[in-house]
Formats: sequence, C-alpha cells, structure tokens
Amino acid sequence: MSHSPNYVIAVSSVSGGGKTSLVKSAANLLKATSLFFDDYASMSQYPPDIEKWVEDGADVNEWKTPQFAQDLTALRRGESIVSPLDGASILPSEFIVIEEPMGRERAEMANLIDFVAVIDIPLEIALARRLLRNLGFISLDGIEKASKEQMVEGFGQVVTSLKNYLTEYLRAGRDLYLAVQKQAKQNCDLVLDGFLSVDELAQQLVSAVKDKQRTRATT
Repeated sequence: MSHSPNYVIAVSSVSGGGKTSLVKSAANLLKATSLFFDDYASMSQYPPDIEKWVEDGADVNEWKTPQFAQDLTALRRGESIVSPLDGASILPSEFIVIEEPMGRERAEMANLIDFVAVIDIPLEIALARRLLRNLGFISLDGIEKASKEQMVEGFGQVVTSLKNYLTEYLRAGRDLYLAVQKQAKQNCDLVLDGFLSVDELAQQLVSAVKDKQRTRATT
C-alpha cells in the first residue's frame, strides 16, 4: 500500500453484530472520520438474487460500491468529501473508521484498508438484536396516544416487516451472513468477541491498531 496521511480501520460483522456502534465508538476514541457501508446503498450495486449468489460461490466482488471507494480514496489523499446522506462536508483525519462487511476481501476496497476487525457473534444473537432494532421505533407512549386505526395500521406494518425479513433470512440471508463472515475473518487483523460491550470492543480495537502501527514503525 502506498504512503497515505491516513490510517483506515474497517469493521466487519453480520447484520445485528454491532458494526455501526463499534465504528462510532472507535471513531470517538480516535477522533476519527467515519464512513458507513449502508449510507451508500442507493448508489451501489448488489447481487439481485442472494440465494443464487451463495450457490455460485459467494463472490464478494459482486457487491460494487464505487462511490464508497471513491470517497474513501479522497479521504486518504487528505481531501474532504460530501456526505451521501445529507450533503454535509466530511473532513479527513489521521484515522478513518469504516463499516465494511466484507473486510478487505473486495478488490475495490482492499488497497484502501490498513486494518480489519471482525466482530464474531453467533447468528441467533445477531438476529435477535436485529429484530429488536427493527422494533425500537415502537414506544409505549406512542401506543397509548395512537387511535385504533393507527394501532391497526402500525401493527400490520410491523408484522409485515418482521415476516418479510425472517422469510428472507431463512431463504438466503443466513447463508449470506455465514459466507461473508467466513471470508472477512480469513484475512483480518483482529477477531473481537461480540458478547463484550461496545466500550470494551472499542478499547480492544484501538489498542490492537496502535500495536500494529508501532510494530510497522520499527520494521
């Protein structure tokens, strides 16, 4: 990898594994810039049939995020970028912490990443967290204030959302997560215990990054 004024840390996990929380916590400790994989969904290209993608060998290079790669490249050059969500300016910094589910396995991202941490967590725990996150917008206060019609409509939306997600999870989602996590772990720098708190994970990640930097500086 060519010299860069920045050091890029990628965090990988299955959906519900805690990527976003760890990126934010680690970025806070390092006073770093952060980028999130899902923020670029509308300008990215993913396999149209996940079940077939898994059956065909789960080539992660079929997940194409050109704007994500372009923005990270600019930050590595010390240039500011524009947020894909709200158009706000994002400034470069010494450290850049990103969400990248595939670690350094995608060719368009591999040469942009210095350090990969994978959060290792059982799929059933990640699934439970994901479902709780999907239900997080429901509040008791909101239910008490809702009309009967609003409650019926809201309940129908929740049931439909959960049913669709779980149906897709059983059809192909679980296999997707297993395939991606296996590939991310085979070439990562650190595997983290997903049962630890986000603060503990962030401390371990920052410590491992600093250790790697010191080792590289003395070789």
